[in-house]
Amino acid sequence: MDIEETVKEFLAFVLEEETALEDLGKLIATLDKLAYSVNYVNYEFDETEYPEAPVKNYQLIREKVQKRFPNLGFYNIPQDVSENLEKSEIIVGDAIDDISDIVGDLSEVMWCFKNMSKNDALWYFQNSFRSHWGRHLRELQLYLHDK
Repeated sequence: MDIEETVKEFLAFVLEEETALEDLGKLIATLDKLAYSVNYVNYEFDETEYPEAPVKNYQLIREKVQKRFPNLGFYNIPQDVSENLEKSEIIVGDAIDDISDIVGDLSEVMWCFKNMSKNDALWYFQNSFRSHWGRHLRELQLYLHDK
């Protein structure tokens, strides 16, 4: 599986495609492909010191995502999934924030592919999935499934 191409495909769909209608089916499919691709990350740890990725402009990303998906919004999620069973509070998720965070992290992954080694980019892809954007992706998938 070509992870770099999967990331490019997602970013192009969200940020670059010009369409009057938001295609939630394609959004769901690209999110599924991203989640699936994490299982196929193979890399050798690269100890080379590379420069830090440029700081991402969250507000600009969010504005683009909001324009691309104007009908997505807030949704309920449990605060605790595996603890406090039957007692977990409900908190509010934000689909636009979820997509924006995924875009931000994957933009950094693409920067790594272009400016660092492939091994480092794959490490960053997998690590950032496990520590950040994976949760956004999974909660967003549930929201989209419910829509």
